[in-house]
Amino acid sequence: MVGEQGQPTVLVIAYYFPPMGMGGVQRIAKFVKYLPEYGWQPVVLTATPSAYFAFDPTLLEELERRRIPIVRTPGDGLPRWIRRRFKNPQIGAPPEWLETAWRLWSQFRWIPDRAIGWKPEALSLGRRLLREYRPAILLATAPPYTDFLLAHELAAAAELPFVLDYRDLWVGDPLRRYPTPWHRRRNERLERAVLVRMARAVVPTRALKEELLRRYGDLLEHEDIAIIPHGYDAEDFAGLEHLRPPEERFVIAHVGTFEGGSPQATLQAIAQFLERHPGARRHMEIRWVGLVRPREQRMVKELQLGDVVRILGYLPHREAIAQMLQAHVLWSEAHVPLRSPGKLFEYLGARRTLLVCAPAGAIRRIAEESRAAFCAEPGDVATLRRHVEELYERWRQGELPVPSEDYVAQFERRRLTGELARLLSFHAAL
Repeated sequence: MVGEQGQPTVLVIAYYFPPMGMGGVQRIAKFVKYLPEYGWQPVVLTATPSAYFAFDPTLLEELERRRIPIVRTPGDGLPRWIRRRFKNPQIGAPPEWLETAWRLWSQFRWIPDRAIGWKPEALSLGRRLLREYRPAILLATAPPYTDFLLAHELAAAAELPFVLDYRDLWVGDPLRRYPTPWHRRRNERLERAVLVRMARAVVPTRALKEELLRRYGDLLEHEDIAIIPHGYDAEDFAGLEHLRPPEERFVIAHVGTFEGGSPQATLQAIAQFLERHPGARRHMEIRWVGLVRPREQRMVKELQLGDVVRILGYLPHREAIAQMLQAHVLWSEAHVPLRSPGKLFEYLGARRTLLVCAPAGAIRRIAEESRAAFCAEPGDVATLRRHVEELYERWRQGELPVPSEDYVAQFERRRLTGELARLLSFHAAL
């Protein structure tokens, strides 16, 4: 079916979607935002969230202004006893023990993930949307991988192609622990069934593509998987060009969570730098924007950095962008090679110097190719301390490097959505 502007329709399946906040919703929300500019009318099938770490209504308002059809199931599949536990739907950063226990229980109890409880009502709504909008193709983003199962079943029923957008690996995710071999085999069978039927998979890095080909080489060929990296939205920075870092203080900012990486080594490096250069203490400020867990707050206290580290908490996306622009250096912890933190690409969009703690791999290479990054292996306190010393001295001299415009431009969200649109047009039932 064609939309109001004569555009073909793509049914987008995304359990995590605004007003949910944090990095997991950014990629698909920006694709949805810009697809109409390339001749596609997106219709979003999503949940009504009952509890989540953080919410950002401004991300939803951006799409509503563009009149994107967003259709929600009444619930999100969370068990009733969990919904009763949280009176406030924004639960914040849970204690470590609760977060660990919840992850282990979820992976034992639900296959492939806790969103499987959402699947029945999502299937029912999805069938209605197929009849009403008659899409030419489906696009599902994951995690949660229940989204892929939904796309598989709905597409099969309507005899339509579907595209899978992997933000992270499914079976091969290093942060995903299977409680038994049976759980792993079951997930692998589900993933195989989806990959056999899909039209194309999209991944953010070459490392993810190579891992899928390694694991499912009997099913997949190189052309079955396209690489579309994470990016930044130039419109998010519009009107903020006047923001600058303060002249009297050297500001390092971390925006986002420390999932898959600990700030311990970098904080130790900063503490050692300040011990060697006590006069720098009154000129230095570390800003944390995002959910900060109790263990990370303890690190600050144990290293006696309470007067240097300023915890701002979770902020709406545009306010987080403003904080990036008001920092001299943007700091990233990306310790897991097969994970791709989307925030790094917004750092590039801010045109600031980068401090990146990451192993050799795609993320480190992207940072290094910017020619504005100071990189170190996770846990390498000595190298990180030397980087902090050099960054501080370059700040004093006004010589901090920034990424080139040509390099940054390749990661602009509007441009990247054009690549997705061409892929959809190639496979769509038009």
